[in-house]
Amino acid sequence: MSWPLASHFSAMLQNPKVAFRDPGLRQCVIEKNAQGQPRPWAGAFAVVYKATDAQGRYPFAVRVFTTESPERRERYAAVSQYLQQRRLACLCDFEYRDESIRSASDGKWYPLILMEWVEGQTLFKWAREKCLAGDTASLGQVADRWLDLVRELGEASIAHGDLQHGNVMVTPRNELKLVDYDCMCVPALVGRRNLEVGVEPYQHPQRDARTLLTLDLDNFSALVIHAALKALAQRPDLWSTFVDARGSDKLLFLKDDILRPGESELCRELQSLPDRETRRLVEQICELAQKPIDQVPSLGEAASSYAKVGAMLDAKQWEAAVDLLNRRGHFRDAPEELKPRIRRAYEHVCRQKAWKAFRRIPSEATEKSDRKLVDAWNEQLFSGFGPAEQERLRVAEARRRVQMVDSVYRLVQQLADEVTLDGEQKIVDAAARLPQGYEHSQMERVEKARRRVQAMVKLQKQLDNPRIEAAIVAAARSLSALGGEGMLDLDRRRRVKQAMRRAPLLRELQELDEDLPADQRDRRLVELWNQADWGDCVEAEQWRQPCEQAQRRIEWLRALQRAAEQGEVEQLADLRESPPEGLDPMPAGYAKAIDEARAKIDRVEGLERALQLGDAKAFAEHFDAAIIRRLAERFAPYKDKIVELASKEILPPRRLGLRKASGWGSITAEDDQVGRFRFRWHWPEPRMLDRCLITLSPEEPAEDDDPDTMATFETAIVERAGYEQQDGQFRMTADPEWIGAHVAVWGLVDLGFETLRSPPVSLGRLKAASRWKRLAWGK
Repeated sequence: MSWPLASHFSAMLQNPKVAFRDPGLRQCVIEKNAQGQPRPWAGAFAVVYKATDAQGRYPFAVRVFTTESPERRERYAAVSQYLQQRRLACLCDFEYRDESIRSASDGKWYPLILMEWVEGQTLFKWAREKCLAGDTASLGQVADRWLDLVRELGEASIAHGDLQHGNVMVTPRNELKLVDYDCMCVPALVGRRNLEVGVEPYQHPQRDARTLLTLDLDNFSALVIHAALKALAQRPDLWSTFVDARGSDKLLFLKDDILRPGESELCRELQSLPDRETRRLVEQICELAQKPIDQVPSLGEAASSYAKVGAMLDAKQWEAAVDLLNRRGHFRDAPEELKPRIRRAYEHVCRQKAWKAFRRIPSEATEKSDRKLVDAWNEQLFSGFGPAEQERLRVAEARRRVQMVDSVYRLVQQLADEVTLDGEQKIVDAAARLPQGYEHSQMERVEKARRRVQAMVKLQKQLDNPRIEAAIVAAARSLSALGGEGMLDLDRRRRVKQAMRRAPLLRELQELDEDLPADQRDRRLVELWNQADWGDCVEAEQWRQPCEQAQRRIEWLRALQRAAEQGEVEQLADLRESPPEGLDPMPAGYAKAIDEARAKIDRVEGLERALQLGDAKAFAEHFDAAIIRRLAERFAPYKDKIVELASKEILPPRRLGLRKASGWGSITAEDDQVGRFRFRWHWPEPRMLDRCLITLSPEEPAEDDDPDTMATFETAIVERAGYEQQDGQFRMTADPEWIGAHVAVWGLVDLGFETLRSPPVSLGRLKAASRWKRLAWGK
């Protein structure tokens, strides 16, 4: 198929939204000429357009091809991959994109290249401007920079493949940039056929379509451009005579000038130049044009004349000679008699550079300066050199200090996994050999080691004289904050943990509120004391006796409470006679318990005397059924007497205190629950009894009736606790046929060995509520 023309792409670029496939490129703006058309920069095989992003901030080049090349994509991929690992100042970033721009001729997609936009002029336009202005300085500067550019390509193993004035851009700062990488060769492409033969007269005459790609492909064109720039830097007027006057679009030379120098007016003019090196370059170009292409040397080799080098050495222009040789890249082919002088020149230049760098090092005692001194000292160059010899002692001292720092660093690395007292002390001792105030990279680590050792010494002092547990804790925490826990052996670690348990407890003991009630203070004292093993703790010794006394008081009070709760009156009496030290005043609750116990004791003793004397009045006054049950052995000899006196003095309801309820009534029917009744009565004192018997019977029971044998509808035992839990009443559900039944309550006096039953107290008769009557009898 036919490849689109540049005009086809220009037409399409009138509308980037249609021209480009990439969404980002569709938003770009293409620079236009005065006629409002996309402005092209045309080349032999491609055309370039300047574009910017939608905001007009970032310019870039859009390069489209005007000829077809099936291998183009593959070769650009190889070049791109190679350049990703190398950044050359003379090359631009680029990206090859296949099927990315549409042609107006057929509407199909074609490849393009996006490149960094280089602000500047082509070498041709720039050289013309400088020549017409007579700016020899800029021309000479760019000629030298051309040497650097070609050397940079060679050192990177890259050949541009099409070096000519249109592919070299000169920036406003006279820096050189190469564009158009269609013919570029990198190591992966060596031996492949070249797709284009380049532009005359820059390319060697033998280069054609059969020429294979090599890394030396630029040698001839680099020579031609360098020679032209060197000549113009000496005679800018050559431009008017041999470029403008001849209507040439090449940089000074034409093909015939190179192939037939004897007939070339330009070559005759160039042979009259004052610079011998330029004259020799022109001669070399004409000679090399007649030789095979593979015999063309690199620009560095060709541009460096050993005669010129020799002249520079004769004039003691050491730096200029070395610079010229560096551009050449080597001096292996130099005349034998010149090589020793070249070596001496390199030695001189290297010594001067090394000495200049050495003198720039600050004269200060720091590791940074010392290392610079040691690194900058070149024994081979400085040995015997007078100014340097005067600094030898200074360098030796710097080297000694650096070695000391290195020894500290090695210690730090060796001890990185474990922090020990011995290791930290070694770091401190090693750094102590350095001068006072010497700045070095391990200062922070050494200072930490020093502080750790100090913290450990302080802790050890507290451990050796353990008067204050809090001081041990504080010293241990200081060491821990420095990351020095590893400096403690097992015994020290245990002792520190012990102090950490003791210190807060000692503080709480010290701050214990003196205004707390005595029993609460005693409990807190004992609680704190029991949380630690005090052993031989000197600081805790002042609390040992108070805590032991508090413990005895607590145990005494617990025994007292237990005896009171269990009614062990004898034990209460014994405890009362032997209170522990410091129990003054007695806690209010316990004083009450003792008084109650005393009353129980008095009751027991009074009850026992009444039985011994047969005193019925005293018996009734001191009677307590619970005491008789609890002290069964003590009252066993008096069983008959107890029954006799209780039957007369206790069981009669008026003496017992058992009677009908007043106020609310003794029997109440609940309207909301059919057959549900509430019963109330006055209970006797707890010392008399804790249970009653309630009966529902057809006949009212007589005083001497036995509820176990008499006719009843229902009987129930009522416990005092249950009665009180039901708000002082007892509930029962009655059948309808019980209506009119007599309700009676009997007191049950439990003596342990026998239960006595009081005569019955009548509460009244069951009467149904009207609602219950309707429900019960309306069936």
